[in-house]
Amino acid sequence: MVMEKDMKKWQIRIFAACFIAYTAAYICRVNISVALPSIQDALGLNSTSIGLIGTSFFWIYAIGQLVNGYIGDRVNSRTFIFIGLVVSAVLNVLFGFSSILIILVLLWGANGIFQSMLWGPIVRTLSNWYPSRMHNSVAFGMSFSLIIGYLLAWGISGLVLARLEWRWAFWIPAGIVLLLACVWYVMARNKPSDAGFSDVHLVRHENGEGIDDDYIETETESVPFWKLIKGTNLLFIAFTGIAQGMIKDSVSFWSPKLLMDTQNLSLILTVGVVLIIPVLNFIGIIFAGWLNRLLKYKEKLTILLLMLGSCISSLGLVFLIDKSAVLSVILIAGASAFVFGANPAMTAIIPLSYKQYGRVSSVAGFIDFSIYLGSGLAGAFTGFIVDSSGWNNVFIMWCLISFLGAVSMGVSLIRESRHAGSNTLAG
Repeated sequence: MVMEKDMKKWQIRIFAACFIAYTAAYICRVNISVALPSIQDALGLNSTSIGLIGTSFFWIYAIGQLVNGYIGDRVNSRTFIFIGLVVSAVLNVLFGFSSILIILVLLWGANGIFQSMLWGPIVRTLSNWYPSRMHNSVAFGMSFSLIIGYLLAWGISGLVLARLEWRWAFWIPAGIVLLLACVWYVMARNKPSDAGFSDVHLVRHENGEGIDDDYIETETESVPFWKLIKGTNLLFIAFTGIAQGMIKDSVSFWSPKLLMDTQNLSLILTVGVVLIIPVLNFIGIIFAGWLNRLLKYKEKLTILLLMLGSCISSLGLVFLIDKSAVLSVILIAGASAFVFGANPAMTAIIPLSYKQYGRVSSVAGFIDFSIYLGSGLAGAFTGFIVDSSGWNNVFIMWCLISFLGAVSMGVSLIRESRHAGSNTLAG
């Protein structure tokens, strides 16, 4: 009983540490969105050029997710995450000292490398500490770290830009993240045995209510990753991830400029308005959790419906962007909120289901890779569309991409139902 109480205390502590670490990551990641119009004006850049900064981050981050997801299954997660946070903060400081486009692109791309060291090992750490029956709750709980990260990054950057030049929107967040990196390192432990629970691991066993988890020493043999790609529906999930990333990060990266261009808002007013988006993203995650429970934890069906919701919101923008500023903000936030709602299932629940194959970090990295492959298109490609044909065509693109993402997840569901009950890998 004493050990059980101690374990629960440590689980809370580890969850808090992971939450803090990933919140910190976003403080040094999405701060650029609010600073973007100021950087563009100060350096005299067009939307395509400024979009290259975002594209460099997203695509290098995507590749980093593949590499670091693989590495994350083999290294000390606590130290790995600490290094990622510290170097990300240092790169933010250097970014603030730069004024040449190519240097900005390279520095923000390098930030993507070290930011990609975080999520896979965080998911792996959580899988070591929590039984599978708690994975849904843990995944949805962790998703709120993104919301808090957005609110802090955009709120801090907005306050800074109201008083100081754009460079401080990178220096101040860097100082905060350095502090939070130290908090992570003090609080975190990789697995229960590191905290003194020498005989404690997670293992599945039968009880009176069905399959459950207990705390007993065990090890899981890793399945070769290529077998997971070949034997499961990971590729179709990845296609949906590309669509999700493109919508999610088009909104997060461009929304301040979008509102300034289409609604003629000042920077200060824009910052106040865009803070509504993380709040509605929070509601989107709550709604997604409710929908997933309603659908009896069929997370892929939940994702499909959420992608369709984003499609409908994007279609609304095509017809209503110039009719009402309030309605436009709600629809922009809606397109984002639906794909954000899908995020916990995509990036945590689905990877955690691969614990039995010993590939949690690798799968988390692969899915994050697909998401940020799409996010890369949210940078320069979206900027090119804005420069060449305006925001309305961006909304049409969002609509088509989210629909294709829903179709891909639908194919995954159909294939999964056909293979139900077989002895092949499924996922």
